[in-house]
Amino acid sequence: MRRFDGKVVLITGSASGIGRATALRIAAEGGSLILADRNREGVGAVAKSALEAGAASATALGYDAADRQSCVEMAADAIALHGRLDCLINNAGIYRRGHFLEAPEGEWEQIVAINLTSYHHIIRAVLPELIRTGGNVVSTASTAGVEGIAYASAYAAAKAGVIALTKSLAAEFAPHGVRFNVICPGRIKTDLGNGVPQVRDPVEAVVVRPPKLKGKDVYGDPEDIAAAFAFFASGDAAYASGAVLVIDGAQTVG
Repeated sequence: MRRFDGKVVLITGSASGIGRATALRIAAEGGSLILADRNREGVGAVAKSALEAGAASATALGYDAADRQSCVEMAADAIALHGRLDCLINNAGIYRRGHFLEAPEGEWEQIVAINLTSYHHIIRAVLPELIRTGGNVVSTASTAGVEGIAYASAYAAAKAGVIALTKSLAAEFAPHGVRFNVICPGRIKTDLGNGVPQVRDPVEAVVVRPPKLKGKDVYGDPEDIAAAFAFFASGDAAYASGAVLVIDGAQTVG
């Protein structure tokens, strides 16, 4: 399939994990990629891999998702690169866990800034262009934003906000032909949570449930999520807007 021939796609948080897998998936279908991340070296390496995978072009941009001005400037630079933008994939994220009453000062603000507020800033910056091109936005939330999660309340609140933001904008901008969809991954093999220390003395009864799907271990693969991003970002999802897709190997059901 070559669903992204002639399309320009901006992916944030694309130096690793789901963002990287999504970049390579869209690259294989001929897209022109703009890859943004705070990890400049890492995102540069992904841009090189994307070109090898078949991307029409791949450019790496550095930015700080916690800083409004940096988000806005990155978005403007992304549009200027090709003079157009067809899809924004919001994927930047940070994950912290621990006991609610022991959270360090400023942690809530940092998590919400990166996982939710940065999405707002970038969407506002690129939306006029997406209205012009009839483009779309696909954002990363989490099963934590659907059900909540013990020991990570700030993360869950931010991801719930992403879901509400997506649904609200899908309704408001449907008359303009811009689609907004959100994907809620379950437990996925990424760097996002792997380096986070374990919670001290957790209550096992409230720890997140594992997936149940035969053939999968405790974690799914980034490629499992990348396929869904490529679908929503493409013309195959022309009638999908306001959708919330949970991909978790039956973790949150039953």
